[in-house]
Amino acid sequence: MIEFVSWQPLVWLVAIAALALTLRYTLVDRPRLLLWASTGLRAAAILFLILALCRPFIGDEGDDAHVLFLVDVSQSVDLKQIPAACDQIDQWIEGLRSGDSWSLFALGNGVREFKTTAELRETIGKWQSGVADDEFRSATQLAESILATRAAFAAGKTSRMVLLTDGQETDGDLADALAQAEEEGIDVRRHPLAGISDAEASVVAIEPSSRQTFYGEVTRIGVTLAANAPIKGNLRLVHKGVAVQQRDVQLTADKQQTVYFDVDMTTPGASVWTAELLPEEDRFVVNNQAACTITVHGRPRVLAIHREPREMRPIARALVEQEIELEVRGEHGLPTSLEEMAAFDCIMLADMPATAMSPRQMQMLKQYVVDLGGGLMMLGSENSFGLGGYYKTPVEEVLPLISRYEKEKEKPSLAMVLVIDKSGSMDGQPIQLARQAAKAAVELLSPRDSIAVVGFDHESQLICEMTSAGDVESVQAAIDSLQAGGGTYMYPAMVEAKEMLEATPAKIRHMICLGDGQTQPADHEALAEEMADEGITVSTVALGAADTQLLASIAEIGRGRFYQTDDPNNVPQIFTKETMQATKSAIKEDLYGSVKTSDHPSLSGYEDSELPFTLGYVMTEAKPTAQMLLAAETGDPLLAIGRYGLGTGFAYTSDLTEKWGGEWLAWDGCGKFWAQMIRSVLRHNESEGVEITERREGDRWTVDVRRTDPSGAPMNGVKWDAALIDAEGLGSDVQMREVGLGRYQASVPVENRQNISLRVRDADHDKMSLLHWHRPYPNEYRLMQETPPALAALPLAATHTVIDELEPVVRQRSIVHYAYFAALACMLGGILLRRV
Repeated sequence: MIEFVSWQPLVWLVAIAALALTLRYTLVDRPRLLLWASTGLRAAAILFLILALCRPFIGDEGDDAHVLFLVDVSQSVDLKQIPAACDQIDQWIEGLRSGDSWSLFALGNGVREFKTTAELRETIGKWQSGVADDEFRSATQLAESILATRAAFAAGKTSRMVLLTDGQETDGDLADALAQAEEEGIDVRRHPLAGISDAEASVVAIEPSSRQTFYGEVTRIGVTLAANAPIKGNLRLVHKGVAVQQRDVQLTADKQQTVYFDVDMTTPGASVWTAELLPEEDRFVVNNQAACTITVHGRPRVLAIHREPREMRPIARALVEQEIELEVRGEHGLPTSLEEMAAFDCIMLADMPATAMSPRQMQMLKQYVVDLGGGLMMLGSENSFGLGGYYKTPVEEVLPLISRYEKEKEKPSLAMVLVIDKSGSMDGQPIQLARQAAKAAVELLSPRDSIAVVGFDHESQLICEMTSAGDVESVQAAIDSLQAGGGTYMYPAMVEAKEMLEATPAKIRHMICLGDGQTQPADHEALAEEMADEGITVSTVALGAADTQLLASIAEIGRGRFYQTDDPNNVPQIFTKETMQATKSAIKEDLYGSVKTSDHPSLSGYEDSELPFTLGYVMTEAKPTAQMLLAAETGDPLLAIGRYGLGTGFAYTSDLTEKWGGEWLAWDGCGKFWAQMIRSVLRHNESEGVEITERREGDRWTVDVRRTDPSGAPMNGVKWDAALIDAEGLGSDVQMREVGLGRYQASVPVENRQNISLRVRDADHDKMSLLHWHRPYPNEYRLMQETPPALAALPLAATHTVIDELEPVVRQRSIVHYAYFAALACMLGGILLRRV
């Protein structure tokens, strides 16, 4: 049957009517029969041309086939099986007919095309003798591979796809992919491949009896194991890097078994428990671990960071008596991920400079307070507030006190010169941050102080002459002119800075030198010694590949401080810390009474009490939004609190060690008072009436929430505030859908994240839960998985031929050329009759 692509060209049939009119009125003197025959042939030519424009085609059946071979080369397949699979493919190819065609793809974490089976054999040989492509072999993307290779089928031929696989699918909806292939007329068959034959053991899952427990409760943690052969091993349950319990296990071939650990929950907050399997025989290490998070309610968990942890022992003992666990770590003990921070109800920066943490950690501390509702406390020390370099940092944003303050008139004035490397290597972010650091230093000085800025590349350049720090705008405008370019020669700039400091009457004269490279040789040490003899101090900052030995020597001789950092983002914190240190006015040390300045629930029971004296504190200013609870007799803030986002910021400008807090530690009520203070800033993770279950569905994490009132009745119409936060501290809002009576659901993509947290909060009733998700090892490495039903339902490909039982395909064949040939023949016939 003839069909047409378009009918529109048929409008040109009017041309035949025009031809008939010419026949009616023609003056040609020809026999009527020849005239009619000639005109008829010309009309037929026009008709055939019009039909050709309609693009006619006819349908007929064809037996030609295109076969697509999809070979699984993922980690779950024993590579020793691939050569035999290639032999089978070669046998199938030999059985194809002359009109048939084929293509070959390897599948794993994606697909790769091979022109011949020899190419595939060569690749497998390289993997077996050298380093295999573990990234490509780390997954079996069956569904995605089926959809991605459809374009390889030849048009006008029967399509058959042969899946050579062990059936272990990693991700994707295989049933949908096969259904789509069927709709498109692709006949899919399977050819089983053997899985790995080497001895292999794995941790299939780790599951606690409850993910929400109470302090002191015994929780049973079940660890499911699997192996493909009888294997002995040792199973350890690890918490905080320590093997809490361990068992010797005997694994049975092709059978899962579960080992149970009964554990006393004595670590408050959210903590990670990891199962580690150490088998005697094994092929893959990646599948020997699995982790889960258990949240323990009851005793609050507080993390304190102090450069000398032993100094915090007295207050730690006092808080333990009040059922508060205080974990004290050293200067570098601050967690590096948001999930680790979320394991604590409060974080206390007791004696930790801003220079000891990364900008990323600072941002996470802010998110810990604002988004996760955590409590952040800062205690006074030589490394806190401005002295610690916290001025204008994310940490200061969530504290109730700021580092800047009005310096007392009787304090000595300061003259400071900033000597900043502006060579070509400082171009871009480093010079921008250096300008930012210099401007922040200006803001921390009082109007009685003065400051100058000298830049240097291959020569010295005066950026800002010695100017009163009260003229902030002009000084900062001059600093903005600092541009990078040229070589590196610091000595002339130090000489110019020295001359300016010698000419000033200030009682404190200080120089800060910043460099990021190797300066030209000069007697820098002798210059530093001259300045020290004249009462001028020198501090140095080594950024990146600077000459650290030289800069450290200058600082030592110049009676200053030496800083070293590889991250330009730390420069502003270093400058602000050094500026506050140089002023020698941020600390007050004497005997100061504690004066209550406001009524706050945290002071309940102490309204009329005489609180201990303080031996010293750091001077700060209270923010307008903060509530000051205690002040020194001088009026300076001692204790302040403020709400920021979902959490609370707390600042105590004195300390809780023998240095300034000896009177407090000797007081009988010390533990009770500070426990009450800490409890006022703890994260409130109240989840009563909020029942949560979670599951992994493909590449999404689905969380189901059941919300009930105190009587157990479902609560509808709850306005949820939910947010997803990953390990990098990046957050995004999550929509909670109401799916039933008192039931709500959130489904979030896990994508390539390793660990993520979900905060679920009923703001109207102050209920909040924090959930954690850990990416398991890829499904590719799981043993004893069942073949997906959709794959098991596929018929097997016959080993002797690959084109059996193929239905003929209906091909659409164009006959346009026949129409053109007929038109030409008719036109020539008409001309011939006119000449006879």
